[in-house]
Amino acid sequence: MNYDLCDLLNRKLEALCRYIPSPLPNKSVAKNQDILDKYFEEIAPEYYLDTLDHLSVDHQCYNHWVYRNGKISDQINDFENSARKVTKELANLSFSNNAALDIMYFSGVIKMIYAKNKSMYIECCIRPSLDQMLYIKDLEREVLKENGKVIWRIVERRGKNQYHCGVGLDSLHAFKWSRIK
Repeated sequence: MNYDLCDLLNRKLEALCRYIPSPLPNKSVAKNQDILDKYFEEIAPEYYLDTLDHLSVDHQCYNHWVYRNGKISDQINDFENSARKVTKELANLSFSNNAALDIMYFSGVIKMIYAKNKSMYIECCIRPSLDQMLYIKDLEREVLKENGKVIWRIVERRGKNQYHCGVGLDSLHAFKWSRIK
């Protein structure tokens, strides 16, 4: 990992997306509200229906970046657009047609989508830092108080549509990162 590039991209993303205000938002600005259902049904179909049956489920999705230092961005309406704003200045940074994937790979940020008492989706390309894992664990306790599951996906940048997925932060932490190319 190039730590200078990682630091530069994190600072640019922090300047663009800022930090979340103290209390969690209660109104979503996300464009694609059904994306969490799609990921949840795909990754953990055995938990999907049980979670939706619970009375406390909120269906509003909130999108955030989790910076390398363990802090969280303000709400984002679209990951691709926010990542493209950062990568457009760095022409040689883009190796794929997916700016969000490039920013996750080179800066180490995590894409996070959650709905209260429903699910939290974590997507990354490289091993999360300890600060990121601790913040996500704290947020899990706050967001999924009564119900819900954490689902995750690790995207292999080099292979097309190759990814590893699972349920629970413990399984993400225990993942064998040597399998990632």
